[in-house]
Amino acid sequence: MKNIELKVKVDNIKPLVRSLRTLGAHFAGTLKQKDTYYNCHEGRLKIREINGKEFMFIHYNRPDTASHKISNFEILDLSKQQCLKLKKMLWPTLGIKVTVVKTRKLWMYKNTRIHLDDVNGLGKFLELESKITTSERLAKKEYDALIEALSLNNFIKIKKSYSDLLLANFVGR
Repeated sequence: MKNIELKVKVDNIKPLVRSLRTLGAHFAGTLKQKDTYYNCHEGRLKIREINGKEFMFIHYNRPDTASHKISNFEILDLSKQQCLKLKKMLWPTLGIKVTVVKTRKLWMYKNTRIHLDDVNGLGKFLELESKITTSERLAKKEYDALIEALSLNNFIKIKKSYSDLLLANFVGR
């Protein structure tokens, strides 16, 4: 599966929420997420726990660029028992790289997920994930329209994943 993605640093989400409502985006819920990243040879590998009720094993590759980036990803849904067992197996074999804890306000606009994230230790961000369904060109058109409508070019674009940002903060101390 593929997405076109962008991450920006934000200070105040209220104007963004107003813009999302004006666009006709709908609020899809608040997600308490815990992402446990594991060391891996290529890309990023994590187990995501959502609200203590949903569990996923995710591998993705994405370039570290500030502008739009194509993310290739695979998701395996897990039961709680499978999640616990997999975590027990991965920790001694691959080692935990970092854990990211965040509260995500999820908004949906057509084929795009808009995340308003508050990440422990990092602050507030907005992420766009425009799903590539039929063609990359159509996804990019929707993605570009959201960047324009939300004035995202006025924000600082972030190249790295939250995991990398947390590791950089930790190492930098």
